[in-house]
Amino acid sequence: MRNHLFIMLVLGGFVSVTACSAEPNVPTADEVNKMEAAMPDKPRAMPAKPRKLLVFSVSHGYYHTAIPYGQAAFRIMGEKTGAFEATVSDDISMFEPNKLEQFDAVVFNNTNEEVFWPETIKGLTYGQYAEAMNRDRALKKSLADFIAGGKGLVVVHAGSNCFREWYEYGNILGARFDNHPWEAGSKVTLKIEEPNHPLTAAFTKQDYNLTEETYQHKDPYSRENVRVLLSIDPKRTCVMLDHVSWVHRKDNDFAITWIKSYGKGRVFYCAIGHQHEHFWNPVILQHYLDGIQFTLGDLEADTTPSAKLKAGK
Repeated sequence: MRNHLFIMLVLGGFVSVTACSAEPNVPTADEVNKMEAAMPDKPRAMPAKPRKLLVFSVSHGYYHTAIPYGQAAFRIMGEKTGAFEATVSDDISMFEPNKLEQFDAVVFNNTNEEVFWPETIKGLTYGQYAEAMNRDRALKKSLADFIAGGKGLVVVHAGSNCFREWYEYGNILGARFDNHPWEAGSKVTLKIEEPNHPLTAAFTKQDYNLTEETYQHKDPYSRENVRVLLSIDPKRTCVMLDHVSWVHRKDNDFAITWIKSYGKGRVFYCAIGHQHEHFWNPVILQHYLDGIQFTLGDLEADTTPSAKLKAGK
C-alpha cells in the first residue's frame, strides 16, 4: 500500500495534513503488449539530436492509478520510436539544476499537489521544515528557469493541480485545475479546434468520442494566453451543463489540449490520462508523441494564442 499526503500551505506554514492511500496498479503483460502494438512506429519528426525526457509522477493527496500506465507508455514510446530516451524517476533531486540540464523536457505524469515536498512531515523539526521550504523554492526556480531557457514541459491530466501555492506555475501552464464535471466513465465528444495544426494530426475527423474523466480549468486560463487544440463540445456531451451546479465556466470553454510558450520554452497540456485504456489507444498515443516532440523542440508548432490568432493579431 502506498500512502500519500494532502498538504495545504498557508502563509508558509502547514495548516492541515490528511492521509490518503491508493494501491498502485501495475500494467499486466497483456496491457504492455497492447501499448507496444498501439504505439507509433516512428516519430513524426526526426530528432535533431538525441533527446532525453524525464518522466516524473509524484502525487500527494489523490493518487491516479493510471500513473504506472503512463510511466510504461512513455518508456515504450521512446524505445519504439527513437524520438527520445525516457528516464522514469520520482527523485526530486532530478530537478536540481546540474541534473535537470541533461534533459530536453519533463513530463508531469498525473502529478498532484506540492510534489517537491517530502511525502510526510510528521516529526520534522523546525530546522528540517525550513530546509524543506528552501529546497522547494530552489527546485521550483530550477524548473521555471529550465523551461524559460528553452526546454519543454508536458503535463498529463492531474498535473494541472500541481503547485497550488506556487503562483508562477499558473503562468507556466496557462491554467489551474478547478474540478471535473465529467467524472470517470463519462462519454464526451471532443472538438478538434484546429484540424490542420501539426499537433492534432492524430485526429482524422472533426470530432472524437471519448470515455474519460475530464476537467474544467480556472484562472489564469484564457484563450488570450494559450492555443487550444482540443476542447469538449458541450452540445454533444452527456452532462446538461445548464443544470449542473459544479459547472463554473459560463462561457462553455472546456479546453482539453493546449500549447503555449513560456520564455523560450514550450508547454503542452492534455487532460486525457485518467483511464488506463488511453495508454493503448493509438490516436491518443500519437497525440502525446506529437506533443512531446513539440516540447523537445523537434516538431515545429505555432503557439500563437487562439484569441489572437482569431483576431488576426
